[in-house]
Amino acid sequence: MLSKGTLTAYLPLLPLLARTSTARLLSTDTSANQTGPKPYNINVDPAFIEETRLKASKFRETIGIEAPAWFDGPPVSEINDIAKYWAEEYDWSKVQDEINKNFSHYYTEVPAPGGNYQSNESLGLHFIHERSDRPDAIPILFLHGWPSTSLEWEKVIHPLAHPNDTNTPAFHVVAPDLPGFGFSPAPAAPGLGASEHASLFASLMAQLGYSRYALYSTDLGTVIAQAFVVDHAPLILNHITDFYLVFPSANDTARYAANLTSPEETAYITSLLAFTNAHSAYSAIHSTLPLSLAYALTDSPVGFLAWRYQLAATVSDVPYTPQELITDTLLLYIPGVYGNIRSYKELYSTDGLAPREPFTVPTSVLQFGVSGSAVYEEISAFNYVPRDWVERSADVRYWKRYAVGGHFPALSVPGLVVGDVRAAMEAVA
Repeated sequence: MLSKGTLTAYLPLLPLLARTSTARLLSTDTSANQTGPKPYNINVDPAFIEETRLKASKFRETIGIEAPAWFDGPPVSEINDIAKYWAEEYDWSKVQDEINKNFSHYYTEVPAPGGNYQSNESLGLHFIHERSDRPDAIPILFLHGWPSTSLEWEKVIHPLAHPNDTNTPAFHVVAPDLPGFGFSPAPAAPGLGASEHASLFASLMAQLGYSRYALYSTDLGTVIAQAFVVDHAPLILNHITDFYLVFPSANDTARYAANLTSPEETAYITSLLAFTNAHSAYSAIHSTLPLSLAYALTDSPVGFLAWRYQLAATVSDVPYTPQELITDTLLLYIPGVYGNIRSYKELYSTDGLAPREPFTVPTSVLQFGVSGSAVYEEISAFNYVPRDWVERSADVRYWKRYAVGGHFPALSVPGLVVGDVRAAMEAVA
């Protein structure tokens, strides 16, 4: 990332952050002599924030054409207005204060995971750790995907850790930023695939003293989780996921072509084909030439906002405010765009999304649909994989399907997610 802003970090974070050219952070570590996880205060260099605001103020407005909204991407007028809001009204300092105030943040380093990772240097991880006061609380690890960070879980962390009902399961919540996302520095070398990510987070949970725990995954986090439940199966009490994607088998495809699939199968395959054929160009670029794209996205914060907004709107069923869009964009822009979009090159592929072998870990599947407010109706059944397809590879113990919630249910319908996490754990007790 090219910038006149300074990059500084406090004591043990300085070499790692400087090496990876990550965000312009002035981090506050209140326990410099402590080994292992340390309390962490998010403090982005104001000079970097001002430089980003200035870039937004110089955004070159796009001239639209007479076409339906979202026909070619996010509406021109909306992006132009967001750029103006960013330049004139958005206040990162207030957002940063809220993020620090609302959650217990930590930073640690974990050993290089080995495997295909082409570096022996440790990796840094930022994570939220909300411990419950309950002695019977269950540890749970949350794994997000792109274009998210640990704050995808901001609405479910406290309800899970501190339920009002003493008869309701409580959780010690661990929500890390994946490497290259949020405030976790990007990896220094290629090869950080699903198994390597799983090893990193298994190391993190071991540092925290958790020997067995639940796992909640979504998006690219599910790719990591599918390696996790194979490589570290004895550690996982229950894999809860809201994104269990199954690709049609040759037999499924043949039945679909012959109009022999069930209505549920037909709707799912049709939506899956619509997504892969018309809505997944971003993932193809991320997983092939991410650096070429990163130059442009890093140079224009508004351009990056529009890029990630396209995907967010495609798979969501709730509107976003300008402040939400800018904040979510900054959480990926601050560490450097390249580090997070490149995760697709390591994690995203048909093979990577397909189970390597049948899973023995108990699996709980939550399916959230995209309601009538969706931008693209043709992918409305994208998350409705038939249960018998999931059971080809997973030991399903809990299953729930909703008409709403979209791809980010922890943000759009957090109450449902909290309720299902509790119910899923009771189902495997």
